[in-house]
Amino acid sequence: MANDDDVRVQVLSTSLVHANNKTTPPSERIPLTPCDLRLLLVGTIQKGLLFRKPAAADTSAAAAFVDNLKSSFSAALASFYPFAGRLSADEHPEDGTAAVYIDCNDAGAPFVHASAAGVSVADILDPVYIPPVLWSFFPLNWLRNHHGFHHPLAAVQVTELSDGIFVGWTISHAVADGATIWKFVKLWSALCRQGDDDSSSSTAAAFSRDWFIDEKHRPIKIPITKIEELEQEDDDKIVLKLKERILHFSRRKLEDLKSRANAEAADIAGFRGNISSLQSLISHLWRAVVIRNKNIPDPDSEEEAVFIVQVGLRSRFVPEDYFGNAVIPWPIVVKLKELSGGRDKGLGRVAAEVNKVVAGLTVEKLKGAVESWIENPKMPTVRGFVAGGMVLSSSPRFDVYGNDFGWGKPVAVRSGSGNKFDGKLTVYPGVENGSVDVEICLSPEMAARLESDTEFMAALE
Repeated sequence: MANDDDVRVQVLSTSLVHANNKTTPPSERIPLTPCDLRLLLVGTIQKGLLFRKPAAADTSAAAAFVDNLKSSFSAALASFYPFAGRLSADEHPEDGTAAVYIDCNDAGAPFVHASAAGVSVADILDPVYIPPVLWSFFPLNWLRNHHGFHHPLAAVQVTELSDGIFVGWTISHAVADGATIWKFVKLWSALCRQGDDDSSSSTAAAFSRDWFIDEKHRPIKIPITKIEELEQEDDDKIVLKLKERILHFSRRKLEDLKSRANAEAADIAGFRGNISSLQSLISHLWRAVVIRNKNIPDPDSEEEAVFIVQVGLRSRFVPEDYFGNAVIPWPIVVKLKELSGGRDKGLGRVAAEVNKVVAGLTVEKLKGAVESWIENPKMPTVRGFVAGGMVLSSSPRFDVYGNDFGWGKPVAVRSGSGNKFDGKLTVYPGVENGSVDVEICLSPEMAARLESDTEFMAALE
């Protein structure tokens, strides 16, 4: 592949896709919940799947495949019709508040067909660091979620490579979380592969908001000043000079980390938890990035470090098929001296703290966090995340590699430019059963230090 500056992604066509409803499209307004509203100031969710072209696929076969992707996208929108809508707000001057909704007006979702003939599948998979050209494989770059008042809530870009195809999508994070989006992609891929049939109704989403708050607080209202701030166009795009890398942890290496963490934590007085593979991995990443490679003057100090995880509500008090955001960010806070890599049993100490926080997240505590937000709404920004330590997103439980659009299973999953900052971690299932991939975003200086960290790199495979 040529240098990224020399690569050109050529847009071949752009069209607006509407929900392919067999009956009159639904016309309703769905109120945003606290889990949705808190994300209005940050970026969208951008994910994509990389596929190899079948050996027998010629130009006409590729064109037919793209056409099928487009028609099945329309069919999938029939079940997930809010994605084809826009945001709207009702102001209440009497108390200085406003309510925000998804206006399910079927205004449409863009479908972009593009070509990057100078890029191969190997150009995406082989480099140590993710090539910046990948960001050009996504539509609606640099939008924040509040732009959904005047811009589409969802869009798709299909980019043909020399020997593959990349299917990327951008969806407002104020409308849906990863669980909802991957459920949508599962339906879309099935429709593309098999055609429309009545069985697709089994994957329809639930739009009721009855779960999150009592009737007197519905819809949730936020101060009008917040809406006014959102409507102000912000041209100050944060240009992030990051190094992005996919870290692959095999099932065997994860089991090693888990065994080590539990063995070390067993000697901690009062700890009786069972540390999971993911908790062990979080602790391994946290220790390496924050303590060993951030050049902290005194790693044994009483200062605190923060790691933010996303706590899912669907397994607790939200329906599994719920359409929307059903996650709450939760900070795990430890003192730097507990993270110290110089201490014996450092992994176990940190993992025990992570385990205790997660184990203590009761339904009552999580519901209390939702209700507390209503009383004091706070909307984080990307700058706020940058200053807030490490943040973990996505889940290794999402069915990433089960999405076959008709050209076989994907060979990789990647993300776009949305919400990228130093310390951002995105976790995916690996291609091999039981493995995990972590997309890590770091400054060039931090990336170089991590690459030289022999303890950290020894866990990769």
